[in-house]
Amino acid sequence: MSIDVIFLGLDGVLFDTEALHLAACNAAFANAGLSVRWTLPALRAAAATHGIARAIASAVAMPPLSRDKQRVAELLEEKQRQFHLAILARPPQAQAAALALIEDATAAGSKVCILTDLPAPSASALLERQFGADVNSLFSVVAGGVNFDSVGAGPYAHALHAIGAAPHDAIAIDTAVPALRAAADAGLWTVSVAPYGTDVVRPRQFITFDALHELQASPYTPDQQRPKPGLGRAA
Repeated sequence: MSIDVIFLGLDGVLFDTEALHLAACNAAFANAGLSVRWTLPALRAAAATHGIARAIASAVAMPPLSRDKQRVAELLEEKQRQFHLAILARPPQAQAAALALIEDATAAGSKVCILTDLPAPSASALLERQFGADVNSLFSVVAGGVNFDSVGAGPYAHALHAIGAAPHDAIAIDTAVPALRAAADAGLWTVSVAPYGTDVVRPRQFITFDALHELQASPYTPDQQRPKPGLGRAA
């Protein structure tokens, strides 16, 4: 079976952005007059549900903000602003293993796409800083600000339709549970490269293009699954 399309997230996949997200969350808390400050394990715990780009949305459960959706929305907006300022000031370099995967995949004729829940301006800034004018030629689809909890066909189905590819020939690699769930529900293979547990140091691991081919023939493991056609479920 071929791998026609590879969908990549940005956070923790193409770029290591954990430290920037953590600093942005804590800056947003401070600017909102809140005393709470997150550690990296706290950020990861929130990201396990919401994804790291929107992890601060878990603040809706905090006593000062309970059920105050407007304040939580403002907190998220400020966090995204702080993150954008941070990547403009200190743009992270793309991870070498992810770049190698992109190179091997494109050499084999696979299409590489970017779907991320990072706001579009931040996604564009990261990609243009790394790839410059090659962004549009290197990636078949680039979409920021994606809502992975949307109803209906969903972002992966729309992207596959646009490029004329079948779900069972596509793989989504991400760290965010919402993205992986949406991909599995659309019938794609899913591969998680999220850091495990609450360890402060992220394991130096990734997936190679050759390993993706091996996974296609392997039994289900905790980090990847091949949904049955029409019956995709998140891992």
